[in-house]
Amino acid sequence: MQRYQIYLKPQTVNVLNDLAKDLNISRSQIIRDVIDRMAKEYEKLIKAGGTLKMRNNPLLKMAGFAKGPNRDISNNADDIYLKD
Repeated sequence: MQRYQIYLKPQTVNVLNDLAKDLNISRSQIIRDVIDRMAKEYEKLIKAGGTLKMRNNPLLKMAGFAKGPNRDISNNADDIYLKD
């Protein structure tokens, strides 16, 4: 596991704090769980959609996944998710 620093809105931190207290798990674990879940969902979208559909998907464009010269994203997931 690698350590990353992120910026969160105060409202988001408050929600995470409440969830952590209610679920009796750490705020960091909640963040890791959410990121892992979203990464899996994006991976499903990429694998199911192919490169042509991926480039035209507005959600992926907003997330920045359809930019750049690398079109074979599913084979380079580590580069995407671990690159800052």
